[in-house]
Amino acid sequence: MANTVIQGWQKKKIYAIANALGFTDRNDKENDVLHMIVHSQTGKLSIRELTSYEANMIIAYLEKQQNHSIHDVMSQGQKKKCWQLMYELQSLDAVPNPAPVGMRLAGIIERQFNVKSTPHRVFNHLSKEDGNRLIEILKNYIHSAERKYMN
Repeated sequence: MANTVIQGWQKKKIYAIANALGFTDRNDKENDVLHMIVHSQTGKLSIRELTSYEANMIIAYLEKQQNHSIHDVMSQGQKKKCWQLMYELQSLDAVPNPAPVGMRLAGIIERQFNVKSTPHRVFNHLSKEDGNRLIEILKNYIHSAERKYMN
């Protein structure tokens, strides 16, 4: 059983959970979060290469991530505060930045927390503690921008 090839239902389950978590990227399928997880857990580059046993390991890992994300996510208040701070930061731009605020926030999250973030799923992988850290990071960005703006 351990060496049998991955079953169709296992592939579907892996992709379903990974999609729900925002771990897949249709534009860069080989370098999305799901494939990074598969590679780090099994050393394999493709879902098709997994054995049934390895697929079950990946499913268990993804389910654990899913359960974590359900219980320990940023609060609506934290999200609202982050957006407020981002618009305040945008207002301090000396030269208008053509990047939308959501793209800028996703970039900050990727750099600061080393997680995949998109404007559509910007806070997906952040806990309440991460939310507090992000708010402080954004406040520091604003403080720095205010100093530049004053000079």
